[in-house]
Amino acid sequence: MKSIIIETLTTSQKTAVTSDNKLLDFFIDDNDCEKKVSNIYRGVVKKVLNGIDACFVDIGLEKLAYLQLDNDTEIKSGSDVLVQVNKEEVGTKGAKLNLEISIAGRYLVYIPANTRVTMSSKIRDEKEIVRLKKLVKETNVENLGLIIRTEAQGCTIEDLQKDICELKYKYSEILKEYKLGIGPKLLYKSESSAVKYINDNLSEEIEKIVTDNADTYEEIKAKLKSIDKKFIEKLVLEEDENVFELHRVDDKINKLFDKKVWLKSGGYIIVDRTEAMTVVDVNTGKFTKSAKLSDTILKTNLEAASEIAYQLRIRDISGIVVIDFIDMKSSKEKHEVLRVLDESLKNDRRKSEVLGMTRLGLVEVARRREKSSIDSFYLMDCETCNSSNSLKSVKYVIDKIEREIRRTKKHTVYRDVSVEINSSVFRVITEEYLNIIENISKKYSIKITVLENHKIDHENIHLVFNKNS
Repeated sequence: MKSIIIETLTTSQKTAVTSDNKLLDFFIDDNDCEKKVSNIYRGVVKKVLNGIDACFVDIGLEKLAYLQLDNDTEIKSGSDVLVQVNKEEVGTKGAKLNLEISIAGRYLVYIPANTRVTMSSKIRDEKEIVRLKKLVKETNVENLGLIIRTEAQGCTIEDLQKDICELKYKYSEILKEYKLGIGPKLLYKSESSAVKYINDNLSEEIEKIVTDNADTYEEIKAKLKSIDKKFIEKLVLEEDENVFELHRVDDKINKLFDKKVWLKSGGYIIVDRTEAMTVVDVNTGKFTKSAKLSDTILKTNLEAASEIAYQLRIRDISGIVVIDFIDMKSSKEKHEVLRVLDESLKNDRRKSEVLGMTRLGLVEVARRREKSSIDSFYLMDCETCNSSNSLKSVKYVIDKIEREIRRTKKHTVYRDVSVEINSSVFRVITEEYLNIIENISKKYSIKITVLENHKIDHENIHLVFNKNS
């Protein structure tokens, strides 16, 4: 049975999915760089690049977004365009846009620009494929462009009818907003990671959904009501509690930042992030059970292949990944390791491609980049030693401050607190994040004074309760 644990703090909303003491999925919605993939905008074309059939579009973000055009698309500078974000801003690059709008429901994706009906490649049962095609044909009387989602398996014709109805209404409202006014405008906002996961994965397998925030509770309750009211009883509000600590999620998340990941057999992998790529090294470690060295190597590589797919997904690592498997002599063994890696990646929500194995056992994997990895939220570079992602981030420290302030509000009478933090963290907070500290102060009605203490370690904090509160 699965549990969905949702922590809502001032900096972010984090969603953890657990089962049998294992972290199955983890998502962060960073409020400082809000997720924009799938958002739909009215944009204004700023610059047309005729030589490469592309243009830059102002959709109201800091950077102009990039839109690739078909050869026959006629577009002029200053024109309004209805566009959807399909890739987040990364570094100096603006968001990437698409003219073909798609809106996801629970079982279907509606694509107004075409009339094709396609099916998720993850649906492999032939009988179910035939059944779903028949149901959609009966339901899709207007010949709409649709994608049958993996989640549609087992659904009824009534489920599909309801989905189509809701999707058509959403699109009509988007068009209505598009025609009103001028200039860049957000027309449709994608759901939070928590709500999207619930929409896509809600089933009897979900034992409970826990949140620490009343607004989040109401948002999820509305979503459950729209899907099936019976699931509302699984929703639990543990207001102002440290739900990640109570449900033992914190320890699991902290393990995601370990470079060394042990395998059950005694072998291990090393995950090393660099600016250009991620390198994963596979080692036999303490695994010596097999009498033959070749058996030990194969078993370690097979276990590593499955674990690497999990780590890429759970850490949200994207771009180029190079895996250094232990060298194998047999072509059959190499193919088996690649097969396990490929199969393990098929359940990934992101598109991944395994690009074969070299003679030295190196495998290149390309995983689609949609947003920054969780490292970008939790970790930062060390200015002293110039090492990348070696320290916990300032946002990590701010989250720790909020949790302690929340605990203070709930369990003490103190309403005036001084928070002592490391000198380097103090400098960043006072220069960039004082507004967040002020928001936390207002949220819990506690006066917060941030103080510098060079004796405190980078990621630690120390609370001083002021008696005159």
